[in-house]
Amino acid sequence: MQFPRGPVTNKLVIINLVIAAVLLVPSWWNYAVMAGGFFPIRFSNVAVAFPDTGFLVPTYLTPLSAAFLHGGIAHVLMNMLTLLLIGKMVERVLGGGLYLSLYFFSAYAASATEWLASFMALPLSIDMMAPAIGASGAISGVIGAYALLFPNNKPKAWGPIPAAYARPFHLTLAWVGLNLALGFVGPGIGVAIAIWSHIGGFIAGLLLARPMLLWRYRSA
Repeated sequence: MQFPRGPVTNKLVIINLVIAAVLLVPSWWNYAVMAGGFFPIRFSNVAVAFPDTGFLVPTYLTPLSAAFLHGGIAHVLMNMLTLLLIGKMVERVLGGGLYLSLYFFSAYAASATEWLASFMALPLSIDMMAPAIGASGAISGVIGAYALLFPNNKPKAWGPIPAAYARPFHLTLAWVGLNLALGFVGPGIGVAIAIWSHIGGFIAGLLLARPMLLWRYRSA
């Protein structure tokens, strides 16, 4: 089987790898995270003084800019490998434009979920001051779309719940359970995982996959 072409996926991977290579300089990485990382506190009405970097990405763009920042080589390589393996399949089905829209919208949905989780914990909690970076929220949206568009088995109904609704519900439960487990294990091995970003991005991908597919083939 020939691996599908994915020009948009390839470009996203290259951009992320180039940015990660440039930010191997620690001072540059710190600068970039402060300027473009997603800080939930920036979306609150609490005034917080950020260090003077000379440049800050507008707050409403930080969910997107944060998706191009990573916490190290291992972080970016893991994310980009996942994107290469899954993204090209989704891109082939949705087309480049809709696929990129899915990626960006999932990044915003991931940040919105992360903000909500931080806000619900405590408006002034330390979580709101911690930056969330990485493409995993956006990639989770791609994974959600892939899981819905490429089922291993024919979807089945759950009692009175039709298959069309039962499968997304089942996938959501499985993804939430997996990420809650990762969130429990992560601190023990010294790894901070933005589980709510993963959950929010995944649900966005589930919700958008079928409408985007119908939109692309609306005249077929």
